[in-house]
Amino acid sequence: QDISCLNRDPAKVVVVDCRREAFCLQPYNGLALRRWDGSSDDRSLYDLAAFLKTIALSGVEDVRAVLENYALEDDPLAAFKRRRSQLEEEEQQRLAELAQGKKPPGLFLGTLARRLWPHSKQQ
Repeated sequence: QDISCLNRDPAKVVVVDCRREAFCLQPYNGLALRRWDGSSDDRSLYDLAAFLKTIALSGVEDVRAVLENYALEDDPLAAFKRRRSQLEEEEQQRLAELAQGKKPPGLFLGTLARRLWPHSKQQ
């Protein structure tokens, strides 16, 4: 699939497919998901929605910088969930320290985004 034909800014386009070949012309615009195995317990679309929502709310200028962080992952949505879970645990710890009167370093949306996709050049 060639997204240059879409008449859209490539910095704002995400191609979702289970085959990496589908976005080989613009590899950093693609997100390769695991193929659906027919299981009714599969939550990949819910995870994908959370991933895309996080990108949208982070205000990132170029989605390719984010997707590049997940390009080598076998399961990019699982990697995203791991990072998000780790950040939630750290936030709970920060809130507990605040309740005890300690003043830990703050966590802002920008640092949150950088921690979800740490190698991103576009932050």
